[in-house]
Amino acid sequence: MRLYVISALLIAFLAILFALQNTNLVTIELFVWQYQQSLALILLGTLAIGVIVGLLVSVPAVIRRNVRVSRLQKQTESLSQQVEERSQAVQTEAQNTTLVQQNHEELLRLLGVLDPMTGLIRQELMPKAIATQLAHHQKQTDKAQLPPISVLLFKALPVIEDGYPLSEMFAGVATILRQQGETNTWFYSDGQGRFAATNAGLDQKALTKYGEALQAAILESPPVLPSGKTMELDVSVGGAIAESAAAIDSDTLVQTAEQALDQALQRGRNRVRILQAS
Repeated sequence: MRLYVISALLIAFLAILFALQNTNLVTIELFVWQYQQSLALILLGTLAIGVIVGLLVSVPAVIRRNVRVSRLQKQTESLSQQVEERSQAVQTEAQNTTLVQQNHEELLRLLGVLDPMTGLIRQELMPKAIATQLAHHQKQTDKAQLPPISVLLFKALPVIEDGYPLSEMFAGVATILRQQGETNTWFYSDGQGRFAATNAGLDQKALTKYGEALQAAILESPPVLPSGKTMELDVSVGGAIAESAAAIDSDTLVQTAEQALDQALQRGRNRVRILQAS
C-alpha cells in the first residue's frame, strides 16, 4: 500500500513538472471544431482518455472474473456444506456402529462366550461359528457367487521373558486387533497368546495383505505395560482360505490354518504363511 502511494505521488509530481515546462499553445482541429490549449494539457488529457478507455475495455473481463469467483465461492460453500453433512453422517454411523458393537460384546459377555483376559470370543467356539457360516453360505442357490471363507491364526509371544504378566500383553494385542480389523472380521483368543480371525470375501492375495497389515500393526505398536515398558514381540501368522465355501468344512479349514501357522513358525520370526484349503 505504501509503495502504491509513493508511486502515485511520483507520477503526479512528474505530470506537474511536465505541465509547467510545456506551456506553448497548440491548435487542435476536429471536424469543424478548433481548440487551443497548452501542449501539456493536451498530452495529459490524451493520457487520461487512454486510461479511461483501457479501464472501460477491462470492465467486461473484471465482471466475468467476479462472476466466476462468486460462482466458485458458492460451489465451495456448497461442497463444504456437503462435506460437513457427510462427516456428521459418518460420525453418527461410527457412533451407531460402536454402540452396536458394545451391545454385541455385552450380550456375548452375558452369554459367557468371551475370553475374560482379552475380551475376544473364546477360540474353542471358532469351529462351530465357521460351520454355521458355511452352512448359511451353502444354502445359497448361486454357488458361483459364494464369497471365499478364510481363517487367520496369530501366535504372539514376547521376545524376552522378563517376569511381567503375559495377560497385560495379550489384552493389548487383542485391543490392537480390534482397532485394525475390518468390520466383517470376527476375532478369537485362547487367552494364551493364540489369536484367530475369520473373514468372508477376501481372496488369497488380499488375505495375505490383511494378515501382514494386522501383524505390522502389532509389531509397530506393541502393547505398553502399566509400568510404561514396551514389550518386543514375535508375531507369526498362518492362514487358510477356501475359495469355494460349498466344498469345505470348518475342521479342514482350521486344520489348514494350523498347518500354515506351524510352517510360519518354522521359517523364522514374524513370518506370514497362507495356504489354500481343499
